[in-house]
Amino acid sequence: MCFLELLGKILTSTDSVNGEIPNGEQNYVAVQNGSDVTLTIDVNIQSIAEKYLSQAVTDNKADSGNVIIMDPSNGDVLAMATYPNYNLNEPFTINDSKLKKKWNKLSSEDKSNALFNMWKNTAVQSTYEPGSTFKIITAAAGLEEGIVTSDKHSDFYCSGTEKISGVEMRCWKYYDPHGSESLRQALENSCNPAFIQLGQKIGAHTLYKYYRGFGLFNTTNPYFYGESNSVFFDENNINEFNVATMSFGQRFTITPIQLITAVSSIANEGVLMQPRIVKEIKNTDTKATTTIEPKAIRQVVSKETADTMMDMLESVVNDGTGIYAKIPGYSIGGKTGTSEPLSGNEDEGYVASFIAMSPTVNTQVVVLVTIYDPKGSSHQGSQVAGPVVKQILSEVLPYIGVASNSNSASATKSSTKSVTLPDIKNKTIAEAKSILKSSGFNVKITGDEDENSTLVIDQVPKPGVSLLEDSTIYLYTTNNNVRATTKVPDLKGMPSSQVINSIQASNLNVILDGKGTVVSQDIAARKKS
Repeated sequence: MCFLELLGKILTSTDSVNGEIPNGEQNYVAVQNGSDVTLTIDVNIQSIAEKYLSQAVTDNKADSGNVIIMDPSNGDVLAMATYPNYNLNEPFTINDSKLKKKWNKLSSEDKSNALFNMWKNTAVQSTYEPGSTFKIITAAAGLEEGIVTSDKHSDFYCSGTEKISGVEMRCWKYYDPHGSESLRQALENSCNPAFIQLGQKIGAHTLYKYYRGFGLFNTTNPYFYGESNSVFFDENNINEFNVATMSFGQRFTITPIQLITAVSSIANEGVLMQPRIVKEIKNTDTKATTTIEPKAIRQVVSKETADTMMDMLESVVNDGTGIYAKIPGYSIGGKTGTSEPLSGNEDEGYVASFIAMSPTVNTQVVVLVTIYDPKGSSHQGSQVAGPVVKQILSEVLPYIGVASNSNSASATKSSTKSVTLPDIKNKTIAEAKSILKSSGFNVKITGDEDENSTLVIDQVPKPGVSLLEDSTIYLYTTNNNVRATTKVPDLKGMPSSQVINSIQASNLNVILDGKGTVVSQDIAARKKS
């Protein structure tokens, strides 16, 4: 809740150059008490979002980032964070060290622009290319129109490339194409050629019908100060190349708040809700209260289409590119996004993003993480933004009362069985992955080298150690041998079930000795490992 107070003022007559007219009439407007405003923001969820966002931007050497967390059932914004941020009590103190060094050399106009840019809420005021997270919208349109089903294996074919208007558009697995795919597999694989084919089947005008239905041509809420709007191609002049790029989320721009609002309708049985950040306004003088009720905009797609989409998005996290957001014991659906800059604007960098929803039935939260120009070991949305979503959900879900399903196979396996880690050095990436996955481990490797010919030169942890199933094994090759570090959380006082979620959310592995509550840990909290 916040309290607003309106300043008093004096109204007087002035001349053409704003000089006060002698003996002119003056009117005094007294100070007015402002209103109490109750927001939808949850301070604890906001704190969680800010903590992991700042860590992600720093660790990935990124320019900036934002996080939005929304309740899809009513559109409530539970958290909205941007980083770098600034101190509201010192709004003219620059938060960028590079900008500080050249501040005195800037013109007044450049200084003003820099300040306004620092104050900008990028979650609602900046547009970006959403990349493959937008495939959710394309897939939903295809299902709703009856153009495609979820699991027909021959619906799409990826040869590694798709040629449109003389331009070759490559799949990220150009050298090892996906071949025949169903829609589910295309989402799991984040395959651009498959979505180009789907976009062509749907057609430009039908796509625009759904973009309009999902609210992507309008700002979302008048309470979002300075909210920007999307920039799409003119529908009357659109060509097949435009359709192709739009189908996998590039060459148009939207705001993060527009994307999470649209995707939240999928998690809300197809009903689009207006995002809400103000719950209540109370007049402190009269005590009159104005309640801002949740507002349903329209049914965008059927419940059947929404349910099918949620099922497929859960597959993306369990079996596809979204695996970095997986948390044992929780059902999570999601989609990765990696948008590349236009040719000639490479200095703008990639945008890595991940949108997730949990649980996949009766969804309580939708999370969108967007990281701008990451310069670490990877720029992929799966590897940059996916772990951030996992960290956020590992704390938010228990906080809002979503219980871990301890009866699920993954949770049971993760919490009870230990396996000795095999030695996979000097094997190809494909062989190493097969061996490790058959032993019950997850695998993480940066880069996109040929898996059938590139050899693994090292692994972390080392072979021979005993780890819980579902632990993550890091593989390194000659070309991808940069070792990442992460901070160890403080586990003392936690029950063993919570330890596993906390550790895995930090991309670490754990060995438990005994049962019950943790009384000590070998690696001290906050040390990097």
